Amino acid sequence: MIILTSTRAILRLVKLKVAGPKRQELGPPKGFVFSLTQGPAQLDLYYADLDYLLVQPLGYSDVFEYRSQIKLAPRPWSRYCEWHDGPLDEPDDPRRRLYCPVTVRGDREYCSKHSRSERALYMFCLQYHSERALEACREVDKMIKGEYAVYMLDYGGDRPKVGTTRSFRLIERIAEQPHIVATTVAVVDSVYRARRLEMDISKSGVAAESRRYRWPGSQDYYFAALRLSISVKKVISLTGFSWDERLFAVAPAQELRPHIIETSEVPLSQALRPLSAWGGFLVFDYGRGQAGALRVSELLHRDSVVVELPVPGRPSGR
Repeated sequence: MIILTSTRAILRLVKLKVAGPKRQELGPPKGFVFSLTQGPAQLDLYYADLDYLLVQPLGYSDVFEYRSQIKLAPRPWSRYCEWHDGPLDEPDDPRRRLYCPVTVRGDREYCSKHSRSERALYMFCLQYHSERALEACREVDKMIKGEYAVYMLDYGGDRPKVGTTRSFRLIERIAEQPHIVATTVAVVDSVYRARRLEMDISKSGVAAESRRYRWPGSQDYYFAALRLSISVKKVISLTGFSWDERLFAVAPAQELRPHIIETSEVPLSQALRPLSAWGGFLVFDYGRGQAGALRVSELLHRDSVVVELPVPGRPSGR
């Protein structure tokens, strides 16, 4: 017999599954006199949905695939070291990872044991804007050989967002961010070169390294592609890189317009049934036919959830 027990756990990952692409023509609206190219532009359209949550029960290094309802754990939430033994230079199965079970203080992401690990240096390289960050990028290049993509995405803001990721994670990384249309600016074999290019693009004022976390108000692919194409052409003129003009997007698999909810607004007694995930949001059934969305970044690497995990039960005696 299997029984369920409520267990407080660390949310380690909201794993997406991505399907596609499906080629879509991007013609201008009727009566619009400009077009992206001499003929209709094309967009490679992917669709992303929730695959599973990866949870780590307190006190364990193992992680578990989880697809059932969750509750938010009572505060305060402790933050845990983000290190795991998965490789940086190739895809892996997150369910086979071992995560560090040690808590960290303040805004630190890694414990003292893992603060100089490849993963910690890689994240420091991408997250900070200093010579120390660039030095961390150089250290990563010495440790591993990889391919990195510098991308830009339009999310409906004044300026597109520019970012860097490992090439094999490009589509999934775009799916983790609110956007309408995206493109690749450059692919290089050095994270230092990629990060340097990203910082130079940001300093030029054409694009920004940060963006507002909001659900896009519309999926107007044509005008988003038009805005993004204009910005990328400015970048190309500044950097000398060539652009393959491939535009793509990762749309939510389900047509939901969720209400974005702060974690402090969710009663601890309320069971949340995950419906979908996209753009850095976990979408769930909030009751009464409403869909709510929590920002994944507020939950990750914290003992923020209570899950129902199976444990062996004893057979009843007679």
